[in-house]
Amino acid sequence: MKFNCCDFLLHELVFAQDKIIPCCSSPRHEYETKFIKNFDGLNFDIKEYITTRNKYVDMFKSGSAPDCCLGCSFIKNDDWDESLFIKRIIITNRTKCSCNCIYCSLITTSTQSKQELNTRKTYNIIPVLKNLRNKNLINKECELMIAGGECCEYPKGELEFIIYFASLLNCKIEILSSGIIYSKAIENALKTEKCTLKISVDSGRKSTFEKIKRVKAYERVWENLKNYIKFTQNNPLGKVKIKYILLPDINDNIKEAKAFIKKCKEINCKYIELAVEYLWFDKNKNKQVPDSIKQTVRYIKQSGINISYESQSTEYLEKI
Repeated sequence: MKFNCCDFLLHELVFAQDKIIPCCSSPRHEYETKFIKNFDGLNFDIKEYITTRNKYVDMFKSGSAPDCCLGCSFIKNDDWDESLFIKRIIITNRTKCSCNCIYCSLITTSTQSKQELNTRKTYNIIPVLKNLRNKNLINKECELMIAGGECCEYPKGELEFIIYFASLLNCKIEILSSGIIYSKAIENALKTEKCTLKISVDSGRKSTFEKIKRVKAYERVWENLKNYIKFTQNNPLGKVKIKYILLPDINDNIKEAKAFIKKCKEINCKYIELAVEYLWFDKNKNKQVPDSIKQTVRYIKQSGINISYESQSTEYLEKI
């Protein structure tokens, strides 16, 4: 049946700090689409999930939509597969992170301080993943993203288990990290698994890095990136993507782009991902693209390195 909907609502689970939601696309809206509220890691009620999911699907079929989904660019009219299976899992329940990025959604959308966010308690994801597997909800070759907080600061053994779990189910793994702490678990995944590691550097110069990240770890991050890339050489399924999030009036200039590309080539980087800072993008996506962004993106595109785009910014950046 053809109707307006999105694949996230039908086939994705995002494990946030105290809830399960279908996507991360609209964290700033007053209303949020939730599958399960007040989630503590133990109360995954399959019946509640199915009932809530079907309620949202019925809203779309009737021609309306949940408040949080209104205006979302991911909604499209299609002949959707409504079967019950999960093909994407996003783990973002932990918030502790030694980085302090000026664009971090936890900081820009929360009233809590960085210190409070770093001490916020949450649940252990391991029994949650086991429960999903036991309920046969996970689709073959599911994509699993490790996104919450800094995964290299997870409790001992948790990151290792998540990578093992993904390997067991033949999942693709996408790991987001600041790159400040080096991880042997990530190194091993890059050597052997269907693993993509993304590290946002957003700069080529130390001064800009420290302005954006608000930590002094410039040399360490580039050194860790060099080592991670080295371990993908014999695994065609292992990738390290260095991310450049465009922040207008901070790093959208040729000088920064040149320094960034120079650093990437020095460490044999093969993949770059471009994005636009989401708060700015949300307000300006329907306006003319500034010349500063055009020039920066065009320079990076001409580097000879493989370029991809963060999903939300794809259409905006592809036309440059």
